[in-house]
Amino acid sequence: MLNNYPLFIIISDLLFGILFWVFILKFFLHLFFSNETKVKFVSRFFSLTDSFYNKINKVIPKFLPYPLISLYLIWLIFIIRFYVLPSFTGLENLGNYVFYFEKALFHYLNFNNLF
Repeated sequence: MLNNYPLFIIISDLLFGILFWVFILKFFLHLFFSNETKVKFVSRFFSLTDSFYNKINKVIPKFLPYPLISLYLIWLIFIIRFYVLPSFTGLENLGNYVFYFEKALFHYLNFNNLF
């Protein structure tokens, strides 16, 4: 299934795909938990993603409220995955070669017969 894609695009999409779903999870966790929660998994998850926020602080606008930072990063990663990564294989491939991570996940979990 993934034999038609260059290796650097597969690896970068895998990394961006994992970050994409981590930030979606963080956004939904922020709807129910605060940063000072006593749930160990959630507090460790928030501290891990906060350390990532500190590393990419230059791309995060200062006017964004803290819970919306993850939503902004989701949008930014979506733009990179949908437009930038496929443009390395040619502009005619925009929209065709996107979301390898999800395609591979559906393929290996055998969800492909549902769609």
